[in-house]
Amino acid sequence: MTDSMQTPEPIACEPYPQEDRARGCEGCAPVMALTYEEESILSRMRQLKQEVRPITDRLKEIESFIGRGSDPETSTFASEWKNLSNELQGLRDQWKSWEKSLDEAIDRKMILLGHRPPKT
Repeated sequence: MTDSMQTPEPIACEPYPQEDRARGCEGCAPVMALTYEEESILSRMRQLKQEVRPITDRLKEIESFIGRGSDPETSTFASEWKNLSNELQGLRDQWKSWEKSLDEAIDRKMILLGHRPPKT
């Protein structure tokens, strides 16, 4: 019976090429668990990204129209560009606020898990 039993091969990152080692091995990589708070914050940040994409696309279109300079509606495009730029800046400010909230949530988790000392 002992002849049919085989010992499992150890998991090692060595067979992976050097450039792939930077990403880590799936067998060795730690599993990251998110708290509900972190999931909620990351969800909101993803929503912000979805809001930003069409705005940046439209800004690029407007910049190409304004760059041509031959359109009679250049002033209309300029005012739209200004409005969209202001909206984009507001979304960037929200992103920074959520980023700070995420950092704070991660700090709280690390303290609760005992990986960092409590702040005094």
